[in-house]
Amino acid sequence: MRSCFCLAAALSLVAAAGCGGKPDAPASISGKVTYNNAPLTGGTITFQPKEGVPFGRPIEADGTYTMSDITPGDYSVVIETESINPAKPKKTYSGAGQVASTGGSSPPTGPSQATPPTYVKIDTKYGDAKSSGLTVTVTAGGKQTKDFPLTGS
Repeated sequence: MRSCFCLAAALSLVAAAGCGGKPDAPASISGKVTYNNAPLTGGTITFQPKEGVPFGRPIEADGTYTMSDITPGDYSVVIETESINPAKPKKTYSGAGQVASTGGSSPPTGPSQATPPTYVKIDTKYGDAKSSGLTVTVTAGGKQTKDFPLTGS
């Protein structure tokens, strides 16, 4: 009889642990970034925690972003497009950390962006966590969606 009680108690603990989930379990979040009601076609979105390492990902050509394995918590959000500005001089490096030139070059492309993204100039306030006014709370487990509709002149 004692073994039945122990087994029932153990099963109850397992069931309770499975229902609550871990508060720090990795989460995933995705969404769409628009600027003046049109998809933002490139740049970077970064979730900055009050402490710790920021999570940054590219914005796809259709305005979408996806972050996987992000730590749950509250984040300030920074969105920038200057990294894909074709008019902005780019630094290139040639071995041993030496700068070879700072002339213009085409924006980098990644595996998810076969063609260079189209640069859209956005309000500079979105590029700073203190002035962006953008925040997100990521919750543990499952998938979340959070869109960022930006406006400007």
